[in-house]
Amino acid sequence: MGGRLFGGLVQDVRRKALWYPSDFLDALHPQCFSAVLYIYLATITNAITFGGLLGEATDGAQGVLESFLGTAVAGAAFCLMAGQPLTILSSTGPVLVFERLLFSFSRDYSLDYLPFRLWVGIWVATFCLVLVATEASVLVRYFTRFTEEGFCALISLIFIYDAVGKMLSLTRAYPIQRPGSPAYGCFCQYPDPGGG
Repeated sequence: MGGRLFGGLVQDVRRKALWYPSDFLDALHPQCFSAVLYIYLATITNAITFGGLLGEATDGAQGVLESFLGTAVAGAAFCLMAGQPLTILSSTGPVLVFERLLFSFSRDYSLDYLPFRLWVGIWVATFCLVLVATEASVLVRYFTRFTEEGFCALISLIFIYDAVGKMLSLTRAYPIQRPGSPAYGCFCQYPDPGGG
């Protein structure tokens, strides 16, 4: 099957087809209840957390409800098609950084964010389909730990930059008051407790 369009996908489906029913039936066993509950709560709390951060990053264009809906639809599709019902699917830090950068880009160039985001999603889906069709996943063996660590370092630097920027914006919004310096506004004179 190698070398044919979607050959790897067909091989994966053939290998997994025998185990597909048991993947779902085993999840109904009482011993799996705690794992199912854990995965459900992990997915829900992550959707709430990243949904709130996403709402803040996009000025409410996307938020908790959209995060819930996206997690539910993508999770159901992944679990049904991948045959892995006990998988945690949710947003991650790089997705949040990407959405924040995409929103600021669309705002800077006067683009409507949601249609722009839709087209980005369509292009990503198209590229993923081409990668699956050409079995590009075999190229993963050429990736090293350096590639992964470099990507992690980039994401960490972006979060550190955002945190420092947030702290600096707080010092502008709530400046430090220095006694005797009227540069920051009015200083109130409280009456002397001795009754003056």
